[in-house]
Amino acid sequence: MKIIHQFWGSLFLGIFLNFPITVFAQEPLIFSAPPRESVAKGIKTYEPIALFLSKKLKRKVIYKHPGNWLSYAADMRKDKYDLVFDGPHFVSWRIRQLEHAPLIKIPGDFYFLFVTRKDNDKINKVTDLIGKRVCGHAPPNQGTLRLYNQLDNPARQPILVQVKGWRNIYSATMEGRCEAGIVPVKIYNKVDPGRTQSKIIFESKHVAGQAITAGNVFSQSEVKQLQSLLLSNEGYAATKNLRERFASETLLPADPDEYINVYKLLRFSYGFNMN
Repeated sequence: MKIIHQFWGSLFLGIFLNFPITVFAQEPLIFSAPPRESVAKGIKTYEPIALFLSKKLKRKVIYKHPGNWLSYAADMRKDKYDLVFDGPHFVSWRIRQLEHAPLIKIPGDFYFLFVTRKDNDKINKVTDLIGKRVCGHAPPNQGTLRLYNQLDNPARQPILVQVKGWRNIYSATMEGRCEAGIVPVKIYNKVDPGRTQSKIIFESKHVAGQAITAGNVFSQSEVKQLQSLLLSNEGYAATKNLRERFASETLLPADPDEYINVYKLLRFSYGFNMN
């Protein structure tokens, strides 16, 4: 009996020691996105994707809301995120600096316009904005970084008036709170399709849309698997809230070549400046 007990005890101990290493010892994968939404809206938008990937990968994926931009940027630089959805400048930075692989993207070119009132004869080009009020989102919003990259002398930059919401930025500009406003072309085409109220003084370079990237914790084959999962019918359902949030009916495969050099927009953002 003693030998039998020793046998089963040894067998149980072996299973106990080995099983957690292969299954439970794995740390959860962290999926995050910028704190553009409240915690509740962030969970609604991104948690279904994390739950879907957890089910398919047989490994827990957790959506982590960063709370604020400082925390988000700091954790990104420390490579604490395994999966991230955000703008092309951050996508480009992670590809170059952290060896992330882009998975899927919002389709269509992503670019910004600087617009002013149609009757504003004093503002006709970007340099006319030096020292003037410009409505936009707080950096590191890509539109605002576009402005800073056009007028890169700190002594000759506009005065940023922070307004939340693209339509609000446009309205504030038309109401005279700012000399110009920074808006994505998709929004501009909706708020002034006939160009009856405003005029365009600058159009930024066109880049690929926002994307989900995967960190180097994933192998090349796993990256392809992730991409296929997110583009599958089940993936389509899991990304429903994300697509609605960013007004996109579909998602497309993302190619790293589409994001080359976009990271340079971050040269005015602390901790992200690179050669």
